[in-house]
Amino acid sequence: MNLNKNTSYILIHVLNGNDTATKVSSVMKNIDVRTIQRGLSRLTELNILNKIGTNHPKYIVNFESLLTLNIADKFLEDENRPKSIFNHNLINWLHGLDANELQSFTDNLVDEDAISKHQSPMSAKEFEYLTIELSWKSSALEGNSYTLLDTQLLLIEGIKAKNRTEFETQMILNHKNAIAFIIENKELFKNKIKFNTIVDLHRIIGNNLGISNGIRKKIVKITASNYEPISNPHQLKEKADDILDIINKLNNPYVKSLFALSLIPYLQFFVDGNKRTGRMLANAILICNKNIGFSLRKTDMRKLALAYLSFYEFNSIKALSKILLTEIRN
Repeated sequence: MNLNKNTSYILIHVLNGNDTATKVSSVMKNIDVRTIQRGLSRLTELNILNKIGTNHPKYIVNFESLLTLNIADKFLEDENRPKSIFNHNLINWLHGLDANELQSFTDNLVDEDAISKHQSPMSAKEFEYLTIELSWKSSALEGNSYTLLDTQLLLIEGIKAKNRTEFETQMILNHKNAIAFIIENKELFKNKIKFNTIVDLHRIIGNNLGISNGIRKKIVKITASNYEPISNPHQLKEKADDILDIINKLNNPYVKSLFALSLIPYLQFFVDGNKRTGRMLANAILICNKNIGFSLRKTDMRKLALAYLSFYEFNSIKALSKILLTEIRN
């Protein structure tokens, strides 16, 4: 299902709480109301929105369809796209589902049987490779200039790269230490994951990098995104609890990992290091439940950035699920 530019941006405005044609028109002043009505009708035909009423209808998001919607890259790269805000309705809907309801549609996002045919538990040597590759790629995604070879020499031989900064070296070592923490505390990542466990994981990830510990108390911005996370610290803690409840209700470790990968950076629990923490938690879930992991080594940085934007701004988890599936199966 493909959306054109106007329909895509109408969807963002509906996600922002503008649930009628009149409200959408008030924030899309350069588009006539009939075009907006056609866009809303198109979204309804695609089952992304549900229409309530006839004369002055309201439009309610069908999140089950929205989560699997393909978003064109060109809309995510358009610098004039509308601002998007944290979608309380999405989290409330996910949180309101019982375990069986949540499992029934999320299993389609990551097929456990298909993965199992291509993936076997890691050997000790494979786990060493994962530690190196994950430490390198996760750091590279944050602008770290360590090469894969630099990372291998640092983690295996203890040799620091001469042409890299202490900050970059520390970031690599923090990833190794986070993985060691996961292995030493596997029971923390099985069944019910506690908020303090995520805080501890983040503390290790941000050690000696100037990142404050604990849940943030100030507004954060996300580079290259028009998405604005929650700014209220009280709401932030409340939604953090809701997000953990959602992750903990899931039984399929692959889906659990996918939601950790997406929801942790979506909420932006911390002042910095959210994506790193999300990647590490997603790996922890797989390592401790399936003895496998993923490094994102084969994933293009631009492709991953667009996948995050697709979830931040359109609440579609489809692109991230494809990336995770590809990484695990390779």
